[in-house]
Amino acid sequence: MAGHFSYTSKLPTISDFDLEAYILGFSLDRLVPGVDNIRHDVLISPTFVTATRKIVTQLVKRHAGIEKRKPNRQNISWAKEVESYKQLYKEIMRDALNKAKGLREPQVECLAQAAVVKLLLGEIRSQYDHLVGSLKKTARKSDLALHNDSDEAPKLKNKLQLILQGREALLQRVGEEICGFWIEMERKEIQQMREAIFGNRSTFFVDLLGTAMLHLENAESELFVLLAYDVALGRRIEDPDRYDRLLYFIRRLIGTIDAADANGNRLPVDKRATPDMDGPEPDEEEQKAYARKIEAILLRFENMDRLFNWQRTKAELQQLRKKRADAKEISRLKRRVKNQKLLLNYFYKHFVKKGLIGRISAAYEMQPEYLEYCPPLNPQQIMQYLALPKARRAVKHRLKRLSTVYGRPFSLSPLNKKIKSMEQITTAKRKAYLIRFLNAFAHYHRDVSNCDIIKEGIQRVQIATEEKIVTLSRENNTLYEFLLPNEQESSQKPIINHVVIKADVRGSTDLTHRMIERGLNPASYFSLNFFDPISEILNEYDAAKVFIEGDAVILSIFERADTPSDWYGVARACGLAINMLIIIQRYNEKSRKHELPVLELGVGISYLEKAPTFLFDGNNRIMISSAINHADRLSSCSKTMRSALAKKKGPFRLYVFQSRSDEEIAATADDLSIRYNVNGIELNAQGFEKLSKEIDLKMLPGNFNNSKDQTYTLYLGKFPTKSGRYQRLIIREAQIPVVEPTSLKPIRFTSRKYYEVCTNPSLYKWVRKAES
Repeated sequence: MAGHFSYTSKLPTISDFDLEAYILGFSLDRLVPGVDNIRHDVLISPTFVTATRKIVTQLVKRHAGIEKRKPNRQNISWAKEVESYKQLYKEIMRDALNKAKGLREPQVECLAQAAVVKLLLGEIRSQYDHLVGSLKKTARKSDLALHNDSDEAPKLKNKLQLILQGREALLQRVGEEICGFWIEMERKEIQQMREAIFGNRSTFFVDLLGTAMLHLENAESELFVLLAYDVALGRRIEDPDRYDRLLYFIRRLIGTIDAADANGNRLPVDKRATPDMDGPEPDEEEQKAYARKIEAILLRFENMDRLFNWQRTKAELQQLRKKRADAKEISRLKRRVKNQKLLLNYFYKHFVKKGLIGRISAAYEMQPEYLEYCPPLNPQQIMQYLALPKARRAVKHRLKRLSTVYGRPFSLSPLNKKIKSMEQITTAKRKAYLIRFLNAFAHYHRDVSNCDIIKEGIQRVQIATEEKIVTLSRENNTLYEFLLPNEQESSQKPIINHVVIKADVRGSTDLTHRMIERGLNPASYFSLNFFDPISEILNEYDAAKVFIEGDAVILSIFERADTPSDWYGVARACGLAINMLIIIQRYNEKSRKHELPVLELGVGISYLEKAPTFLFDGNNRIMISSAINHADRLSSCSKTMRSALAKKKGPFRLYVFQSRSDEEIAATADDLSIRYNVNGIELNAQGFEKLSKEIDLKMLPGNFNNSKDQTYTLYLGKFPTKSGRYQRLIIREAQIPVVEPTSLKPIRFTSRKYYEVCTNPSLYKWVRKAES
């Protein structure tokens, strides 16, 4: 036996391929059960439920062929209705994501996904049954009507019979059409929001919505599997190509590629446990972990091409050679071609040994002739006729018996020709069929797995419709509600934390003096170039003015209880600050043309994890918060540092230094740092921590422009503004250096850090290029 596998002693490992793991991203195991202590209670927007019922009813009638429509006018109305329904879906799923964000529990969104799927499947079946019941009632009335000489009753009965026979296909078409609406919203709106909040890039839900299998009660139909997935599977216990047996076999084959001994050393192939050999079993935890790894590889069905399709890689290689591409890239693809061939040969030999290659070849060779025989036969019987001589007599007898039932003879001549042509199939073609089969099987397996997961999730969902259940569950804090904005409680919630943004004009005293000397109006200049333009963008970031000084503006953003859709206070403060600087630069260009002074700002952002206090001067509310004082410090700029760093060039506009002793710093809560902040934005450390909870911040690999500076780290994230537009943020985290007080020469770096919200356009171009 060892000799049989010695040829593959240099088999590649899984790590030799650019494989991607499939991320499921669906679970409900951390959520609180509802009033029955078994299922999760869910209240879905009544408006959305009604809209779903209405659109399902229309589609059931349309696909049943009984809807009476006037082409032009009603098509326009239908398009508007569909667009309105898509927006309802978007708002429901955004509410689910916001609630998941508020609870810091992604499974809340999973619950919403399971709930809307359960709602849809239930409504489709309910409206189909309602239509059939209505048609039966009409048919009975037509039969009982006296002196009924019309042929309406037979037509109605015939239509009813067709609808009953085509039930499965009708349910599938209606479900797929509505899921298509949902997929559009998921891709355009929801996925981007999910990634911004949780960084979750799972395609599970879109993959699920895109499979017809979700809507079928008999998804194991051989004809359906063959037509939808291009794969033929056995159904009998003894069939080697049954789904469960094939799944185990393929998992084991993939698993043997990277088998290792107890010391972690990779074993030669002839010493590994193969699907046909006994070997030492790893411990239970290792076995489970490795099984999860193999399953994640198999579920990402595109991996099958990466593992086996050497011809596609060869085509890519030829294109690179024509373009005279980098030698390293060409070498990498050459290694991949070699590895893919080795792995394909290894799998092929095992499939041959299992008696599967003949069946797989027959399944693809019988196309498209098999449709001529289905029904009365099923695809598996035709495949067996082609691949198994013992099965041919039984198939002949069956066709002969059924020819009288179907009223026509079934000639076996096309199949017999296929048998002869199959004898001439080359090994290369059989291997090509194997690659095609592995792709198709992995795709089918992914959809089976996803449907099993959602069906299990659906069983754990109780859509609350009775007021008694809704009230009881809500009072016990076990009700998950997914509602439209207008269905949410309208009362203003209490403030739970806040952010203060201070923008301070650099050198405003000198600027004002120079303008007055020239006979210019500094008040109107500040108003038109600074205060007014900034006021126009406050709503986009849900910000408000606290107060305005002659050369500075202080803004605030509040976060309120139970409003997770607005829990982006720090992110929006950063985005607002960036836009403030962009606006100032735009007006500066205009000022330069007219030889007017230009403005330079320093911006400080301070987050405080508690509500501010307020006092009133008559009807005027005045906010009191230590965040105001801190934002003032962050926006400041030392004259000494401004003079020392005035000529410093680079992508960053903020530098923070420590000139006091460690003892002085530790003895006070005050910020004793000195700063260079000219057109820069500083965020306090608590704000950075809060930002990392609001959105998914990813550390960027490497430094900008391949800089050798190792004293900073860049983070990238994106957030939604109030209108739903997404904006990127780049945050620079840097260590605070200690400098000599008089000469400002650096001495050492401290463990303390500061955070700059970056505004340099080149940085953002660099990031976009890296992402593409």
